[in-house]
Amino acid sequence: MGKVKVKLWTNQYVVIILLSLVMFASFYMITAGFPLFVSTISNDPTIAGIMTTTLMLASLITRFFASVIIQKVNMKLLLIISLIYFLGTIGLTFVNQSIGFLIFIRALQGIGFSMLTILVFTISSNIVPKSRLGEGIVFFAMSTSVGTTIGPLIAISYLANFSFQSMMVLTLGLMAFSLLCSFFTKNMKVEKEKESPQANNDEPFYKYMFDKRVLLPCILVAFNYMAIAGTVNFIGAFGKEINVGGSISQFFIAQGIAMVLVRSFSGKIFDKFGHRILIIPAAISGTIGLILLGFSTTMWMVWVSGVLFGIAFAIIHPIIQAWALTLVPPEKKATANSMLLIFIDFGLAVGSVGLGFLANIVGYGMTFSYSSAFMIIILLAYLIGSKKTVAFEANKVK
Repeated sequence: MGKVKVKLWTNQYVVIILLSLVMFASFYMITAGFPLFVSTISNDPTIAGIMTTTLMLASLITRFFASVIIQKVNMKLLLIISLIYFLGTIGLTFVNQSIGFLIFIRALQGIGFSMLTILVFTISSNIVPKSRLGEGIVFFAMSTSVGTTIGPLIAISYLANFSFQSMMVLTLGLMAFSLLCSFFTKNMKVEKEKESPQANNDEPFYKYMFDKRVLLPCILVAFNYMAIAGTVNFIGAFGKEINVGGSISQFFIAQGIAMVLVRSFSGKIFDKFGHRILIIPAAISGTIGLILLGFSTTMWMVWVSGVLFGIAFAIIHPIIQAWALTLVPPEKKATANSMLLIFIDFGLAVGSVGLGFLANIVGYGMTFSYSSAFMIIILLAYLIGSKKTVAFEANKVK
């Protein structure tokens, strides 16, 4: 007899996807808007960099402790509190707009957004049926990616015509919508594995800060975001280098189309056949895409490279996240999500700085080609390291 297909698109799943999409769009509206606003009150471009660094440091420090806090507090309550807290940080921007105070606000927002991202990632992974984990995680990741993409687009277009203060009012409204959605989420209580009844109460708190079982997926995700950092930070300058100007932004359009198409079915493939059939071709596609981008001299080469890198972008992060969640018991999902987000932040920071230095030496095109080494490392590390998890996954199935 065939298995009955468990429903994925429940009310709870739709609510958390809608909440996350609006929340990510709001946050990245603020992230893109702050540097533009700062440029109007200060001629020092390093101020915007200091704000971003402050945000990342506050977020990174918070991630180490967030997974521990989630074990002690009901997730719905913590989500509501975190959203109210973030709304408060937006409200503070109307109190004082001095440079020092704005940097302080960005630190507070780093703390709040760090908590919120771990919460929505963990809640979504708890809502998704185990038999459709890959599909559920992929569609959730698509909602956060869409939010991350449209947020800066809205901010840049909005600030070209309206004030920063009115944009903050808009983000207040959007975050208030996310807060409203949070009241419709269920109380999330983490179930413990039957074979480990003492897992949650007797283990020291630091056990929920790190779990070696997801270290390989975290390392792979870090290298993925080192490569992504190059395309995000330097694609505009590369357009000038090859004399195509702003048309180079079509790389992201090609990448986005490929991402949406691939994510529409990649989750189902993961649930049926596992991660190996997806991660290997994705890493190869990303490698070819970055090499081709580095040698691009015409727009058709940019489009093709965007599609190839978009395939890697669509698969590697969500599929590795879904894989990581299968490696830990339910009470460690928050730990796994927290570790993945820490390594993502680390990968973005290292990639941005390291590839920036490289670009000064070899130029932007060769920097993209050299960054394909990150994809090769992902492929080799995965082929070697994933074998060690096969026995563990087989035991979990039994």
